[in-house]
Amino acid sequence: MDVLKPELIWVDGRCYRFFESEAWINKSNMDSYVEEDYQADYTDEESFDLKSEIVPHGETKFKISFHVPKPFFPFIVGSKNAVRKRIEIETKTSIQVPKSEQDGDIVIIGSDHRGILTARRRIDLIVEVSRKKLTSTHFLCIPLNVEGIIEHFNSFKSHVIEKYGGITTGIEDIIFQKASKLHLTLGMLTLLDEGERKQAVQTLMDCKQHVIDPFIEQHGLFTIQIKGVDCMNDDPSAVKVLYGIVLTENDVLQELSNRIVDYFAEKELMAKRSKDVKLHATFMNISYRKDNPDATTDQNINQLFDATQIMKEYKDRFFGKTVLKEIHLSQRKTATEKNFYQATAKITLG
Repeated sequence: MDVLKPELIWVDGRCYRFFESEAWINKSNMDSYVEEDYQADYTDEESFDLKSEIVPHGETKFKISFHVPKPFFPFIVGSKNAVRKRIEIETKTSIQVPKSEQDGDIVIIGSDHRGILTARRRIDLIVEVSRKKLTSTHFLCIPLNVEGIIEHFNSFKSHVIEKYGGITTGIEDIIFQKASKLHLTLGMLTLLDEGERKQAVQTLMDCKQHVIDPFIEQHGLFTIQIKGVDCMNDDPSAVKVLYGIVLTENDVLQELSNRIVDYFAEKELMAKRSKDVKLHATFMNISYRKDNPDATTDQNINQLFDATQIMKEYKDRFFGKTVLKEIHLSQRKTATEKNFYQATAKITLG
């Protein structure tokens, strides 16, 4: 079925079919210089918009130079230089990739434009596929760490630990979100160098101008409330993530969130969504154990917890409300003096 229905990868507004190889399967942490196998459909030379970037090189050759973040260099080179060699042979080009500890552009040199452009597209495809395998570095979010919500959350946390906590249940202090970091995540981003971070910041500012401000002008500033809890999986007796349900009147937050993600996806900074953005405020997550390995053991680091009774007890519980005031581009696993996530950029509304 993977051959009949391959993954579709979008690069610069064009769709390519990616046939996933065994090198990717069940590989959560990619090692350096692993060879990937892929195939792609390419359009004619006239359709490429990169032709103007090709410049003469010597008397008979041409070249194109372009920036790629350093973390992608190992994927482009491949195991024992196999990926780069294969592209060079098949496109009749020479590809210069800086060493992993160096900065610099990738340079493709060849005798004809078509070979150079085809090699460039294949590298672009490798970058897009590889980006999905790397851990996200940033996220777009709406802070929910206001006084009323924090108070209700802390009460929830204390009650749940007291009533349901214990080594055998998997419910312990470490799996609860910090009250000061309560937020609603709109989408995840993988920003691997200063250039990509600047692009994301500019995209957020442009999104405010073209999407968010017109939406707020039409609907006004609206109130967000958290009411009830739910889990991310179908079995409430074996849960990884428990969250507070985020609501607004007339689903205005859902519509705005979808538009924001669509805007970032158009700029190729987020994955295209196939459904509505999941509006939630994470309360409990077993992955928090991994962020503090000294506070847990190897035996229970992935232990699930039973949320059946918690979900029944807090099904309709009100956790507070706040007016939408800010949207942050935050960096994962950071903290400010106020213990919220460090913002790479933020916009204020109203």
